[in-house]
Amino acid sequence: MGFLAKDPWDPAIRREQMIARQLVQRGLPVRFVQAPADARRLRTDPGNWWAHLRRARFQSPETGIAVTERSTVQPGLRSPAAERLDAGLLAGFLHRSGWDPELSVFMLPWEWRAASALPGRRVFDCTDDWARLLPHARGLPDQLRRIADEADEVVVVNPVLADLFPGRTPVVVPNGTDETLLTAPRTAERRERHAVYVGSIAERFDVDLVRALLAALPDWTLTVHGQLVFPSSAQAARERFLALERETGGRFRYEGLLPRARLADVLDAATVGLIPDVAGIALGQSSMKTYDYCARGLPVVATAGHLEHSGETPPHTSVVATAQEMAAAMRAAVDEPVGCAKERVDWAAERTWDRRTDAWLDATLGRRPARVTGVHTTTAPS
Repeated sequence: MGFLAKDPWDPAIRREQMIARQLVQRGLPVRFVQAPADARRLRTDPGNWWAHLRRARFQSPETGIAVTERSTVQPGLRSPAAERLDAGLLAGFLHRSGWDPELSVFMLPWEWRAASALPGRRVFDCTDDWARLLPHARGLPDQLRRIADEADEVVVVNPVLADLFPGRTPVVVPNGTDETLLTAPRTAERRERHAVYVGSIAERFDVDLVRALLAALPDWTLTVHGQLVFPSSAQAARERFLALERETGGRFRYEGLLPRARLADVLDAATVGLIPDVAGIALGQSSMKTYDYCARGLPVVATAGHLEHSGETPPHTSVVATAQEMAAAMRAAVDEPVGCAKERVDWAAERTWDRRTDAWLDATLGRRPARVTGVHTTTAPS
């Protein structure tokens, strides 16, 4: 199995890494090509950039998984010329690296042009509404149309993403949670009036809403855990996020990346789990934090944008539009019936990565139509 991923391997906390580990448990070794570093890396690490331009240098961070970096000149989303250059570099990189897996999984649409020369099945796994998330990207409609025409299968995490691929009916396989989080013992004591956010932090994180929320709830605290993934073009948004701690007198805290080994304790110590996304760029996602919050029974309060369209809304979730609605939902969560937490845990237990990977394999290997709990899925002939 081979992944042409949209992220680095480390930290290994994303969808492609969760599926990769499940594949290894099933006896299927995985080769994992990280998202490429462009020529800007020549300023900071020229030796590594040149070493990974023409061929892979695989290393094994875990049993059964081989990971390599990759270099390119400029991101393929910049222009049609950049897309063709990057795809040509990728095709040569894979050929020289002896790339011959049974299944090649692409995750960045501007890399798809390199798929045509590969052996085995070629699948596109779509985790974002790329057109909405990257309105400045050049050539996306043509790239997505090419994927729809050529892929052996298209998998999407949210049904609304199906419209990106004209003429295809993709298989819907959302994200999930892991068995370890469901079964971890409870050792942390719950803090009163304390909210938590665990996930990547980028332009989707609604800084203005969070600021207004904490002003409406002067006796609450919010701790955010996760990786800052603001692109270079969004450094102003990054600084606005980091300024929240100062602006809220320390009631907002950013704690950086959270190892999954500590995730259960962090969630157990919270009163509520937040998903404060900017609605306009949240449509189409399948938020892993939703499943992780529910695995520990934590009440979920989310802004409108993706849950209500996904077919995957957990029991007793509050979907809100404003800071005032979010504040009211958080106060109500303090006194929710005890049975609500168990219903959320039961919901998450039906959506583990083990189950998701079975459905994902059914779809990507073309064995039979995928059946995914809670989501209506259909497979089109390839």
